[in-house]
Amino acid sequence: SSGINAEYGIIASGRNHAKISDTTSNFTAEVRKISVDFGKREEIRSRCQEIMKLGDGESFDHVTLFNNHGSMNEVDKLLAESNDPVKFDDYMFLNVTSFQILTCVFLNHFPAIKHTCVNISSICALQAFPSMGMYCTSKAARHMIYRCIAKENPDVNVLNYSPGPMDTSMTQYITQTSVDASIKQMFSDLSAQGRWVDVDESAKKMLTILKDGSYEQGQHVDFFDRS
Repeated sequence: SSGINAEYGIIASGRNHAKISDTTSNFTAEVRKISVDFGKREEIRSRCQEIMKLGDGESFDHVTLFNNHGSMNEVDKLLAESNDPVKFDDYMFLNVTSFQILTCVFLNHFPAIKHTCVNISSICALQAFPSMGMYCTSKAARHMIYRCIAKENPDVNVLNYSPGPMDTSMTQYITQTSVDASIKQMFSDLSAQGRWVDVDESAKKMLTILKDGSYEQGQHVDFFDRS
């Protein structure tokens, strides 16, 4: 986001290096990029450590993890039809297990400095939406992971931030593919009424919330909760 400025150093990770470069192209801060497939089980801890090693040799007063990797489930079927154990397990590994491993590695890699953990959450962590059952389940699990981390580690600053609905490839996929008519209509209405949240606006609000510290540790704060 343009809300991030040059006083910060950024490590950006994700599966697609080109998309990482595109996302960070307008950053004025130094960005170190690394491609990581969080869906691969083999040596997931080592691959998460490789991310953190990009910060080795630097002097930090404070480190922040914005944990946003994950995926949408297949929305062309309902949860009661999702009976493939391998697909379900793979989905939860990418969206929950690797999320937890990355957080653990982050908390242990930079000793003796202030840590902040931000889970980029969703209203789906709190509410059920038809055809999005696996996604809602994973978001609820991530939300509780960070609430527990906050309870167990009072020195760590923890926020579950829901950025609001945005016009992305994921929401376009849901609109076009969901088996549930009400979900397709809900997202179609967001487009027709121009009610998508601006990405930069949401990022700036998140940074303001973090700076003000106006939340309980582990709390779920939605974009629409703050003016």
